[in-house]
Amino acid sequence: MALGISLARAPGVRSNIPDARHTATVLALVLVVCTSCRREAPRSDTTSAPPTAGATTPPGAGATAPPNVAGMATAPTSGPAPRPYRMSTQGLERIRRREAYVAKVYDDGVGNRTVGYGHMLRSGESFPGGLTEAEAQALFAKDVERIVSPVLDRIKIQLTQNQVDAIGSFVFNVGPGNFTRSILPNLNLGNHQGVIASMFKYITGRNQRTGERVTLRGLLKRRQEEIALYKQGSGLALLVPGEEWSRAARRLLANGMQFLRAESVCVLKACRRSRSPS
Repeated sequence: MALGISLARAPGVRSNIPDARHTATVLALVLVVCTSCRREAPRSDTTSAPPTAGATTPPGAGATAPPNVAGMATAPTSGPAPRPYRMSTQGLERIRRREAYVAKVYDDGVGNRTVGYGHMLRSGESFPGGLTEAEAQALFAKDVERIVSPVLDRIKIQLTQNQVDAIGSFVFNVGPGNFTRSILPNLNLGNHQGVIASMFKYITGRNQRTGERVTLRGLLKRRQEEIALYKQGSGLALLVPGEEWSRAARRLLANGMQFLRAESVCVLKACRRSRSPS
């Protein structure tokens, strides 16, 4: 798409600022707008998801058919989500792909005994013979209703279905307590930038050998995907620039905005006036 932008100078108005600076300003703005449009476009989630908490997925793990979760939402992902908020079919599929079906109990990489679709064993639970796929699906449905749905009921503001699904994935991974303490207050105030910043803090786990907390690649990738989904179709990609933006584009924008503050510029068929003495 061609952008016809005229930088014509009004008759009799002089400027000592080189034309290259004005051209760079316009180019910076165009670069950032185009980058935002590309990031905002819907994308298919066809890549393999990272294992829970950066762990190596045990052999035999794989995706399977979606479990029948009661109250599952079917609203368009980019439109307002219906009340009560519930994860959509697509949102549940994303969780299953990230967690993967594992028949036998295994360590998730940070010391949690896990089975099925990311089910952490609770007190008194034991699965010596493992889980069939159907049993794992049923347990996953119960986990979503037990862990995610009560938290979604505490959200007071209007969200898109994408945002509900992103929050549901986050809660399923880090637990309702962490979400309620760190995310929910900002969310109910409509502070989406605060929500995104707080979500991105949950990318570390404890190294079982050294005991120190380290950034886990699996968690980092998961947070990036959840944040991208949270912003997708909601208009937040323009308001809250993501880390995925090109550094060069952001530098160009910063330089362009600094120039615009110093100069009176008319972009479309108008004048520009330099503060420099003629």
